[in-house]
Amino acid sequence: MITLNLLAIVYGSCSRDPENDERFGAEQRRAEITLNPIIPASAKTLEQKQKWVEGFLQRIGRDMKHTRNWRCEFCKKHARETVWMNSSWIHLTPPKINSYVHSICDAGKGPCYEQLRGYEAQVALMTGFPPAGPPLPKTQKSYPMSASCIVCNNEASESRKNLKQCGRCELTRYCSVECQREDWKRHKECCKAVKEVKWVWN
Repeated sequence: MITLNLLAIVYGSCSRDPENDERFGAEQRRAEITLNPIIPASAKTLEQKQKWVEGFLQRIGRDMKHTRNWRCEFCKKHARETVWMNSSWIHLTPPKINSYVHSICDAGKGPCYEQLRGYEAQVALMTGFPPAGPPLPKTQKSYPMSASCIVCNNEASESRKNLKQCGRCELTRYCSVECQREDWKRHKECCKAVKEVKWVWN
């Protein structure tokens, strides 16, 4: 049995944050999430393990996005997308990966996107990991707010004010018991892997 040591750090902001570099630094708003999923025994080779880890990150992507009333990391607009930057050491025992998840208003264009790309280039220089390629083509005109229910994506302010986090992992947010039940089959993989959640939110 091989356990993956995964640290996912979700970055964003709130409407009260200053619109300058004061929003960054040691107290930047974020969630530090430790997950320990079990890599299946069928993933024997390094390539198979890497493929499984990539699939796991894709499957928990929505959970990481819908954890808070996130605003864009770089401005005060509501965050609608997340950009992941991963540093992985799958060859180690136990395998390890750090995922830096950036909440952003538009991951394909605009000043916030350009600022994120600049940050990504700096991280690549420091870590030796290559920056990601260009953004994937958009498959829809608008992505749901991170602040909305993960299931129904209701963006009405009344719905967003009453969201409740999953009682077990204390992350993924729902507007109702019905939405939570509907999502459990998908969410349980992430939920059971979460070991610790630390919020930096002053």
